[in-house]
Amino acid sequence: MKQNLDPAVKSQPQIAPPGAERATVKINVDLLVIHAAELLTARTPDSLPARATQLDTLELIPDGALAVVDGRIVAVGTTAELSATYTTSRVEDASGRLVSPGFVDPHTHLLHGGTRHEDWEGKVLEAPSLGIGGGILSTITGTREASDGALLAGGRAVLDDLLVNGTTTVEVKSGYGLARAEEVRLVRLASELGHPVRIVSSYLGAHMVPDEFRTDRAGYVDEVIATLPEIAADVDSIDIACDPISFTASESRRIAEAARALGLALRFHADQTGDAGGTALAVEFGALSVDHLDEVSDAGLSALAASGSVGVVFPTANAHLLDMTSSLQPGGRPAKDLAAWAQRVRDSGAALALSTDYNPGTSPCSSMQIVLQLAARLYRWSYAQVWQMATINAAAALGLAAEIGSLGVGKRADFVLWDVPSHGAVVHRIGSNLVHQVYRDGELVAERGRVRTRVAAEVGAVS
Repeated sequence: MKQNLDPAVKSQPQIAPPGAERATVKINVDLLVIHAAELLTARTPDSLPARATQLDTLELIPDGALAVVDGRIVAVGTTAELSATYTTSRVEDASGRLVSPGFVDPHTHLLHGGTRHEDWEGKVLEAPSLGIGGGILSTITGTREASDGALLAGGRAVLDDLLVNGTTTVEVKSGYGLARAEEVRLVRLASELGHPVRIVSSYLGAHMVPDEFRTDRAGYVDEVIATLPEIAADVDSIDIACDPISFTASESRRIAEAARALGLALRFHADQTGDAGGTALAVEFGALSVDHLDEVSDAGLSALAASGSVGVVFPTANAHLLDMTSSLQPGGRPAKDLAAWAQRVRDSGAALALSTDYNPGTSPCSSMQIVLQLAARLYRWSYAQVWQMATINAAAALGLAAEIGSLGVGKRADFVLWDVPSHGAVVHRIGSNLVHQVYRDGELVAERGRVRTRVAAEVGAVS
């Protein structure tokens, strides 16, 4: 569904009347969070994504606090500063806990039928594998056969897991229908999920060429383009997979030109299984994000670094695809030095974000905590780097950095209280959910691993 986030802060600070200067007049707010062991703001100048050496500096406020009015943050600082200025009947004492922005997950394939766990065991045992492309085609069959109710139930279950693990905004793609009516159905279902997690919707009709168009690739590109006007009002962006197993640069260009003519924002799957020129093409069209980059060329990476587009990468996909192993799958890719690749990408100066890439095949992960943990382990990225890539930079990948992704005045009050005192403890720990509470627009929406169903019902299909 298209986002309509009003940037205005509705309530302004109260001003003491003339002659009251000597009195202590406090400003009433809806919520005051105090005594955070660390308040991790992820603030950057002008809410631009952090890149290069900026990634090494993370703002942390000891004994931090924030004030909320009408779902937005009106003040950030120390507990002493805010307690002297603001009053409220609703105080959240975060003593001993880290407080951070809610995670932003900028790339998921949430709506699908079936599972691919049996295929993955075959990969582990080095049995013949369908490969990435073949696996997607098997999911298409399962998705087409699934009812609307089954797809919504499955999507909501994943959203629940994302939320209780600290994610407050998620991008949801179509892409497993790969027929005009099926893709329109998936776009519609994304708007019907109705969940406290803020949903950003993308149309990914250009995911793979379906079997029925295998000998008529141009015909399928025509179908994708013909679908654009039908779904334009219901999505936030158009995604195009420019990759050797998906669409060529020339095919992707046709779709991008048609989308741009309709004023639609663009994002790209690019250069995952080989260099198809997708990164450079995405930059040329001013894409919000360029996702995967596993086989990006030096020229493509340089173009990305010089652009405003955000590169989105997926450590959970690298881990699940066993990219770091020394053995080869039949017909698969060789082992990859992920740390060397990650250093090359990071040191390019490109703005980078992290995501789960949740999907049933190559990354069945719904925890951004695990994403941060694997980014540190596989990519050798620092705590400061991975936190910024999962918050302010991930928000920039969705074009929403002015609204979400950091704790600053005027921003949406999307934040998490953690059962640890330090941001580093979240990255160091593995396999546990450390979230205590999750707030969306200043409202408590999840606590101790459970979605607060009453709030979920009231929020409904959020915008």
